[in-house]
Amino acid sequence: MQNRYIWTGLALILGIGVISWNAMAPAPAVQSAGAPPQRPVLAAFPAMVPRQSAPPTEEDAPLGVQVDQLIATHDPDDAYTAYWLIANCEIFNRDHDRMIYDLEEVTQKRNMIPYRGMNDGEKQHDTKLCAGMNERMRVSRFDYLAIAVKAGVSGAAIQMAAEGPFGDHSALKTRPDDPLVKEWKANVLEQLSKEADSGDLSTLNYLWVQTLTGDELIAKDPALAYRYAVAQGFIYGEINGPEALEATMYAPEGQLMKTVVDLSAEQRSAERAAAQRIADNARERHRHAENAARPAAG
Repeated sequence: MQNRYIWTGLALILGIGVISWNAMAPAPAVQSAGAPPQRPVLAAFPAMVPRQSAPPTEEDAPLGVQVDQLIATHDPDDAYTAYWLIANCEIFNRDHDRMIYDLEEVTQKRNMIPYRGMNDGEKQHDTKLCAGMNERMRVSRFDYLAIAVKAGVSGAAIQMAAEGPFGDHSALKTRPDDPLVKEWKANVLEQLSKEADSGDLSTLNYLWVQTLTGDELIAKDPALAYRYAVAQGFIYGEINGPEALEATMYAPEGQLMKTVVDLSAEQRSAERAAAQRIADNARERHRHAENAARPAAG
C-alpha cells in the first residue's frame, strides 16, 4: 500500500467498529476506476480520492499536451488535475503499477479499502501515456499542486502534506530544523487548518485521523481529533439527516468518540462548540456557492 493511502485505510479501520454500533450504511454508488472524481466522495467513510488517469482510448493526447492544455485554462482545478496526471505517471514509471480507486472493491468484493492494482488495459494505457514524462514535468507538478493549494482546491493541501517538503517526505524526519522545511511545514499546517475551519470534509477527515495518531507533520492532539470528527458528524447530519450513519458515527457522545478520544467533560464541551462553528462555516460556504450559481442557472 502506498504511504499516501495509509491514513485512508486507518480511517476505514476506525469506522469498521462503528458498524457493530450502528445500522449498516447503504452501499455507495459504483464509480468507474478510471473516472477522475471532481471532489472526494461523500461516503460513510469519507476519504481523499486521487484523480485517476482516463480509461484507455485511442485518442489520448500525449502527456505533455494534456498537461499544457490543462495549465492553459488558468483554472486551479485543472492545475490539480495536471498535478495528478504527472504524479500518477511518476508512480507508474517507478513501480509499473499504481493504486486505482474503485468502489466496486467495497460494494461487490467486500474489501475494506476501495483500492486495487491496475488491470492489463490500464497498465497498457499508462505505459504509453507515461513514456512521455520527463524531468521537467516531474518537477513542475509541485508548481501545479501549489496553485491548487493556494486556491483552496479540495484535497490539494492533503496531497501536499503527503508529498512532503518539495517532494521529500523524509525531510520532516531527517531535517526537521532546516529553515526551508520549517517554512514548508508551517505553510501546509496553516492551509490544512484553514480548510478544516471552513468545513471541507476531506480535510476534516484527514486531520481527525492524523491528530488522533500524530506524525512528523501533525502532532497528536486528542482535542482537535474530537473537534474535527464531531464537525464531520454535524455537517453530514445537515446533508443526509440526523439519523445518517455519518452523523451517528461522529456523534459527540457516541460510542466512537467515547472509545478513541479521552477528554474531560469541559474539553468535550469546548471542542463541541468549536465543531459547531465549523459546521456553521460549511453551511455558510454552501449557501454562498448556491447563491453564486443561481444567476448562471437562470
